[in-house]
Amino acid sequence: MSFKYHVVRKADMRKGASKGDQLYYGQIRAGESITFRNICDSICATSTIFRGDVPVIIKALLHVMQQELANGLTVHLGDFGSFRMIAGSKGVEEAKKFHPSMFKKARIVFTPGVMLKDVANEVHFEKLGEVVRTVPQDDCPLPHV
Repeated sequence: MSFKYHVVRKADMRKGASKGDQLYYGQIRAGESITFRNICDSICATSTIFRGDVPVIIKALLHVMQQELANGLTVHLGDFGSFRMIAGSKGVEEAKKFHPSMFKKARIVFTPGVMLKDVANEVHFEKLGEVVRTVPQDDCPLPHV
């Protein structure tokens, strides 16, 4: 598997760097995407499940995940990984003064399992020509240099 990248000049984020210092960083370019229909076709081609059943099964899985996450459970999907809800909160000096309204917005965290960690370990990088961009301090992209 190969990820395409280009080089971008950005602010130097190292500790002790002076304001205005810049370095070159590699930036991965998003590749093409795969549609839900194509995913279903691929699953059908590599299993004994009928084509019409695949989207139903996936949608049922997502429905169950939604319900169980809303109930506060962690959803484990074997070697694929797990999903759980987290939410930070504001602090108070005394426990009796804490109120549920002090929680920040909840979010879902995905922790990859063995299968996806293996995929990430096998990534290779391929440079996209000689494109070099400079991104100013305010991160507003400039034309390619």
